[in-house]
Amino acid sequence: MTGHRTADGSRYWARPGSRVGNRVRIRLNSRIVYVDLVHEMTEDLARRARFKKPAALDLALAVREAYINAVKHGNRMDESKSVEVEFERNETRFRVWIRDQGRGFDWNHTVDPRAEINLDRTSGRGIFFMKNFVDNVSFHTLPGKGTEVLLEKNLQPAARGRHPAEAKR
Repeated sequence: MTGHRTADGSRYWARPGSRVGNRVRIRLNSRIVYVDLVHEMTEDLARRARFKKPAALDLALAVREAYINAVKHGNRMDESKSVEVEFERNETRFRVWIRDQGRGFDWNHTVDPRAEINLDRTSGRGIFFMKNFVDNVSFHTLPGKGTEVLLEKNLQPAARGRHPAEAKR
């Protein structure tokens, strides 16, 4: 993997000789100002993976929420820490990992924003959105390293719901 630096010192990697869009990893300083970059990059990679515009937007919104959570709650707005976002596309799904350097949290105790008691509260909405915009969301505590969120969206088969191999027949 070849490392590159942005003007502010943030890093991103690309595998030499790999096709763009199969696996991309970026590491950014923990700053909210990068949320639009992460959103646009996600949406662009999802479109390249042949997601329709609404599905690409759903994925980008889920990644956006995970990135904001990593900066605000994971790294607690500490710009000396970083957030890593890794994208992978394979034959069946598009995956995005968002990793922070925070202390972690218990995702099993997040509130349901639809519950009557929580309607006026702002907490819990980001995870709710993530779970509704992608096919799978999982959280992992990386001991001594922070939290990793994995977002997965299944690729849609080509040609009227058939598997791409069947569509060629």
